[in-house]
Amino acid sequence: MAKHPLHHFIALCCATLPLFASAADAASAPASERIARGLLLQHAGRMIFTPCRERTYVQLEDTSPDQQLSAALVKLGLAENKPLYVEFTGLAEADRLKVSWINFAHTDARCQASANPDEKWRALGAATDWTMHLSEQQVRLNEAGQSEFRHNEVVIAAGSETVAITVGKEQSEQWLLTRQLCSSQDKNSLFGWQAELRRPGKVLRGCAWQGY
Repeated sequence: MAKHPLHHFIALCCATLPLFASAADAASAPASERIARGLLLQHAGRMIFTPCRERTYVQLEDTSPDQQLSAALVKLGLAENKPLYVEFTGLAEADRLKVSWINFAHTDARCQASANPDEKWRALGAATDWTMHLSEQQVRLNEAGQSEFRHNEVVIAAGSETVAITVGKEQSEQWLLTRQLCSSQDKNSLFGWQAELRRPGKVLRGCAWQGY
């Protein structure tokens, strides 16, 4: 089987350079967790992360409880010659990327782009066909067979484990995002958040991830 181009690049780098970033890189590492986006590959028993639009690489350290992220990514399809596109919440250090959670992952190993830079959150249905787009000023909800729902009165209360969204003032709707792994119906995507949207007469459930 032919090697994936990224696999060949990682093998070449590992053969000619130290695996980890230099001390100079450490000086510019972020002091708090951020979302890192890029491609993830298994190589020689290690998980290697390459940020989008950069020809650099770091070793990945899974700090999630019982390394559940690693298990979930392998279940999604991560293997030798089978990279994934991933968005991790983590902290860059001198020698590695320490990840605590995942925002989004997909079996299509290509960097993703956002159509709306103001987008804070997105969600999609797990059993029914719906999508949600949330910014600081507006929320849009599209359900199959129904007119688009839009509202400009939105209050977002974000915590480390939950995000509470209040839509409207009179007869407001309460929507909740919970930090928990969630798989798409086609099993090609993995998300770090579950969504529960309480609407008049029904509850929409699905997966969610932070926009960018």
